[in-house]
Amino acid sequence: MLATPFSLQGRGSMDNLSLDDGRQSPRSCRPTNRHGSPGSCDRHGNEPRQGKPLAARWLLAGWAGGALLAWFLPWPLLVASGLGADDGAWPVRIIAHALALGVVAAALWARRKGRNGPALLAMALGGALHTLVPVGALLGQTPTFDDRVDCHIDGAVVGLVDDRADRRRFTFAIQAAEPADHGNDRAGSICRQLPSGGRLKLSDYTPPDERGGLVAGTRYALTARLKPLRGHANPGGFDYRRYLFRHQILATGYLRDRQPQALGAANGWRARVDRWRAGARERLKSGLAAVAAPDDSLEAGAALLHGLALGDRGELSDEQWELLLASGTNHLLAISGLHVGMVAALAAWWLRMLWGRLPISRGMPAQRVAALAAVIAAWAYALIAGLSIPTLRAALMLTVLLLGVLMQRRWRLLDLWLVAFVLVLAIDPFAPLDMGFWLSFAAVLLIIVLVRGRDALWRSWELLRLQWLLTLGLLPLTWGLFDRVAFASLPANLVAVPLVSMLITPLALFSLGLATISPALAAWPIGLINALGAGLFAVLGWLVDVFPDSNHGAPGALALGLFAFGVIWLGLPRRFPGQWLAILLLLPAILVGPSRPATGEFTAVVLDVGQGAAVLLRTARHDLLYDAGPRHGRFDTGEAIVLPALRAVGVTRLDRIVISHAAMDHAGGLASIRQAFPDATMIGLSGDRFAGSGEGRECRHGERWHLDGVVFTLLRAPLGSANDRSCVLRVEGASGSLLLTGDIEAAAEHWLRRHARVKADAVLVPHHGSASSSTPGFVEATGARHALVSAGFLNRWDHPRDSVVARWHASGASVWRTDRHGALWIESGELRTERSDRWPFAWRRPTAMPGVESP
Repeated sequence: MLATPFSLQGRGSMDNLSLDDGRQSPRSCRPTNRHGSPGSCDRHGNEPRQGKPLAARWLLAGWAGGALLAWFLPWPLLVASGLGADDGAWPVRIIAHALALGVVAAALWARRKGRNGPALLAMALGGALHTLVPVGALLGQTPTFDDRVDCHIDGAVVGLVDDRADRRRFTFAIQAAEPADHGNDRAGSICRQLPSGGRLKLSDYTPPDERGGLVAGTRYALTARLKPLRGHANPGGFDYRRYLFRHQILATGYLRDRQPQALGAANGWRARVDRWRAGARERLKSGLAAVAAPDDSLEAGAALLHGLALGDRGELSDEQWELLLASGTNHLLAISGLHVGMVAALAAWWLRMLWGRLPISRGMPAQRVAALAAVIAAWAYALIAGLSIPTLRAALMLTVLLLGVLMQRRWRLLDLWLVAFVLVLAIDPFAPLDMGFWLSFAAVLLIIVLVRGRDALWRSWELLRLQWLLTLGLLPLTWGLFDRVAFASLPANLVAVPLVSMLITPLALFSLGLATISPALAAWPIGLINALGAGLFAVLGWLVDVFPDSNHGAPGALALGLFAFGVIWLGLPRRFPGQWLAILLLLPAILVGPSRPATGEFTAVVLDVGQGAAVLLRTARHDLLYDAGPRHGRFDTGEAIVLPALRAVGVTRLDRIVISHAAMDHAGGLASIRQAFPDATMIGLSGDRFAGSGEGRECRHGERWHLDGVVFTLLRAPLGSANDRSCVLRVEGASGSLLLTGDIEAAAEHWLRRHARVKADAVLVPHHGSASSSTPGFVEATGARHALVSAGFLNRWDHPRDSVVARWHASGASVWRTDRHGALWIESGELRTERSDRWPFAWRRPTAMPGVESP
């Protein structure tokens, strides 16, 4: 925790907060001492001049800046120095903790002496150490291994279980671990390395009717097959590796052999809260079951009820989440600071009314009792929501604000925001990895800035203007974080914010209270929530359809920074001069898109989609997609990986989609892509083989077309095997050629060598590097300089096989793998990888396959 003391001084306005500026009382000074040596005064008898001490708010800002900048340090060097080493490095971390406290103390001393520069620098160093120590400890605890290991683990379920038909997923806190096979020394070293208190992210793929109980806040013994941490590395998309690191996950895995064995209730207040939340969720589900409506018509009610009452998104479908993202209303489903403030206000209002009627109120004013009730209600609701960042921020701000009411102090809102910002960082150093952290604090800061001096805020047009300015002000942040622009955001929020905040959220809390007494009592408010939710999702869907599609990726960092500055300038009061010039700052982000290849050149991006394939091909004015990525149950890489990557690189229109063959790992994501680009010509997949994929035409051997000086040629062997009949695409430009091979095997390779031109500078290795492909004759015939392998991380087929990799190496080709290097880029004949282009943040430290860069 932060050890910086500050005092709060009132200035007579609810809008003011003054942090102690450190002024010193006048002191007498002596020209000389009794020995005749110089005293504390100068030769004129005046006290030496010292700089005015910094206000405490500047020290807090310096501490927060240091805590944030620590994330941008070169973590591989820090790990090598011992900060993130194994458990033997605990003395390093103890010294770092002591040093953090020491530099904060030094900063306070320097501030007292008026030495502002050293004070600010020391506070920044203290904030940086506050981040470095826990992050380094997590890196030291995270095991590094390159294969699956089976472990017997005792521990407790943390947080709510995400229970779905195809699988259930949960976080498991380790108490003890040992290898399932005691004869496996490597597994033993990994399992025993797992520290007590470390967390795992586990899945259970047992059919629903065969699953045992799994309750939050309860201890279990189970057997899990663990894998090292890993996330896909592509342009755009969700950074799963950062998500795991933010939640301090040491490894992922799935259950083996048998269902977990219950060992009793876990200890601790968090476990008690988790058990209460799990029980409340079951009661809400019983209340939903009591509603007289078909189950499939309760989806909206279930999503809103669980999301707003418990902060649980487990009932939210992928379609609903995509609709919330596209409409810019995804922030409303989670319990936000607005909801916490509303609950606190209601608690204070009710108690103040009741308390004022009691005789005891003469000795204890109702205002103070109401303030205390508001603080308790805010923290209770934050606990119900699992202490998410928005609820923690709101509870902290309300606590500081209402403590001032109890002490008869008044704060300035900007300083209140800064105190809450620093407290959140002090309590949770990993909070900056949450997108909600930035959105939450940015929204509150914008409101503070925009409402200042607006006395008529209650007027409807002023509220409309505030919503417009808030939407515009958050646009650069949401654009950069989510890589999309929600054009329907303003009208959608004008409808959704009052409906969700003022009506649906109170109903959800009322339903939770009734369900705690009896689930049947909660049926009627739940039915009303479902009706309101269904109407809300229908309106949001209509707005998304009416407004342009949000398939515009974020611009570069410089253009986005100029855009953000221009937006803030436009939002300032009218008295600020030259606001029309701010429009010029918006233009680079709007008009300047990602660079495209020159005429005659092409760019290829082999996406990291796991065990499957998806390749984007770009020319000067056209875009083409080869294969659409796999689909595994509910996880659709077409929607989760391919479409965000297309947005990120600036693809707004696909001319053609070529599918190598009708296999789930090559065409599983096609339906999502066809929905986003319905006008694209589809080749290689005839008939509606995959639901929603639409009609296409056969791949014709020898078919050729030219786009912007680049030649595309289709090749196909007339053989019986589905793999051997894969549609092969050869691309040739001014700087080189590329051969995309699908899943062809030995027979098709032999036929293509004889009847087609297969020579290419780069080759997508056939069938993900299986032993049945990449025959010596085919490898030699291609003469490739680069062999590209699209394979899943630790896939069960062991692709690519070592013999195949050795064969390509022997031919003189460099082998590049998406499971190790992430997305593979070919530009002007040169190859680069997505992982090598990324900044080495802490969560991108390798945890598998030593010597290979991995996030």
